[in-house]
Amino acid sequence: MPVDRELLRQALNELVRLKSCAENPTRFRAQLYGSALAEWAGQLGVDHLKLDKFVHVRGTVSDR
Repeated sequence: MPVDRELLRQALNELVRLKSCAENPTRFRAQLYGSALAEWAGQLGVDHLKLDKFVHVRGTVSDR
């Protein structure tokens, strides 16, 4: 099943921002990221672990 590229781009942008906040040891931020990740994965129809890997790669590329 093809993924809507614009929706994926929007998801990655939001999740990268949340993940950078979730790196902070605050449990609430980590839960917020996990919840958003699960919601986006469901909306996109992809596995949340795969989406998390995309977020990690996107965050690494964005830092450079």
